[in-house]
Amino acid sequence: MKTAKRKFILLTIGLAFLASCATSNKTKLVPDSMVMDLTPAFQSGEFDSKVDGLVVLMDASSSMAETYQDYVKFDIAKAFVRHMNKTIPPISAISGLRTFGHSPELSRKQTKLFYGMTPYNRGEMNTGLNAVNSSGGPTPMAPAIKEAGADLKDISGNKAIIIISDGKELTEEPLIAAQELQAQMGENLCIYTVMVGDDENGKMLMEKIAGTSPCGFMTMAQNISSAEPMAEYVSDIFLTKVEKVAMVPAAPEGLGYHKAEPIMLNLSNVHFSFDKAELTPEGKTRLDENIKALMDEPGVEVVIGGHASAFGPKDYNQELSVKRASSVRDYLINAGNIQPNRLSVVGYGSTKPAMTESNPNQINSEEAKSNRRVVFEVIEK
Repeated sequence: MKTAKRKFILLTIGLAFLASCATSNKTKLVPDSMVMDLTPAFQSGEFDSKVDGLVVLMDASSSMAETYQDYVKFDIAKAFVRHMNKTIPPISAISGLRTFGHSPELSRKQTKLFYGMTPYNRGEMNTGLNAVNSSGGPTPMAPAIKEAGADLKDISGNKAIIIISDGKELTEEPLIAAQELQAQMGENLCIYTVMVGDDENGKMLMEKIAGTSPCGFMTMAQNISSAEPMAEYVSDIFLTKVEKVAMVPAAPEGLGYHKAEPIMLNLSNVHFSFDKAELTPEGKTRLDENIKALMDEPGVEVVIGGHASAFGPKDYNQELSVKRASSVRDYLINAGNIQPNRLSVVGYGSTKPAMTESNPNQINSEEAKSNRRVVFEVIEK
């Protein structure tokens, strides 16, 4: 009797312990944060599409069931795709959502296309994403990259592959697959990677994969989980900014006037070396081209906007961005005889990056180089 009672007590304690563990291991759900839908800006003509084909590759392997900062990595990946999908405007690109590494309940294939390849449709991509409801199995990223290449091979123009993964439990095979695909498609293909979690080996691999294409880059999922960074990310990958059009009235003729016609000024951006505001030889060459364009349209005014990369204090970057814009203005005045009253200067610091920097300490990354710049905005008169 005592033995039976002792067993009952031990069983009760054990069940209580297991219940306690289950409670403490509960993970938070990834919040469905507000998004910045770029559809209005796209439809107003502020942006145009720069991709003709795209494939989103999402890791659904067993390692994605692990947690990172109290979130399940699989949920982080799905939240990223969901928020990106809600931000992308109605571009005409042929698109698809492909996963790799599945639980047997989801699929027994190494990689599967859950949406596409069809003209981009936000609702259909969301339906495909919702069907990806579990993770499990190994991580066959290399076969998935090859299949993504097959998805895109018959599409002409610019193509993009976005890979979302933790990079764990992988050999160099995905890198080799990306290199081979890049060699086949050349400069028309950009490969972007989104790192989920903090596995160092995985991060190194994801950086290398993105580095196979000159236009690709890696970013950390947690860095673009809110609305504005995601909008910048979508703009960088899928969209191109449409140049401002200045309305310049024609000279009077006879008793009436010509109707004002739009004049497109193609003013090139200027880039700078790290922590420098002095113009490079390449920068002067670009400004010489801008001088000719400005001389051809003497009635146009421009705002010269200076920018800095993310490395360093905000106040310092703000001051540096103003110096860069001022050096450009001085060159246009002194070398091109452009009237000073046509040129105004503004500094944005690092608040409006052209590309999101996943690691600001990497001062020579492609993202950092692209952010050290001066851009021109034509003012309508």
